[in-house]
Amino acid sequence: MANKNILKNWFKTGLFPTQSQFWEWMESYWHKDDVIPQAQIQNLRTDLDNKADKAAIGVHMTDTNAHADLFAKVATPYRFLPVFPTADTSELQVDALKNTTLNAVMYMGQIDMDVIQLDPITGTLSNWDFRANTQYIILYTKR
Repeated sequence: MANKNILKNWFKTGLFPTQSQFWEWMESYWHKDDVIPQAQIQNLRTDLDNKADKAAIGVHMTDTNAHADLFAKVATPYRFLPVFPTADTSELQVDALKNTTLNAVMYMGQIDMDVIQLDPITGTLSNWDFRANTQYIILYTKR
């Protein structure tokens, strides 16, 4: 396989590459229909070895104490409550949210401050499609 500088010299203006040079050029690149062997992808093994393990992430997502040490260090009037619905639902009743004010809901890297509603009498969150086995962090203040 020829390197790029050699290939460029074969195709200079006014030159006519030979059939073998043209074929060499074609064999020097991956065609869109070619399957690229994993061993040919630079740093693939290293990158795969450094990725987060799916099972470990799954355990972390359902760990009610995940990041508790970080939440404990935050100086704020807000209280944090991790919630894990066990089924898909549009309303989620959480006793700890009775007599509170909802400030925000964090989930999957997003923060909702306007859509999800709280009934402070029943502690019911509504106006959202809560997903089973997804961690929601509720930020609230006690009344």
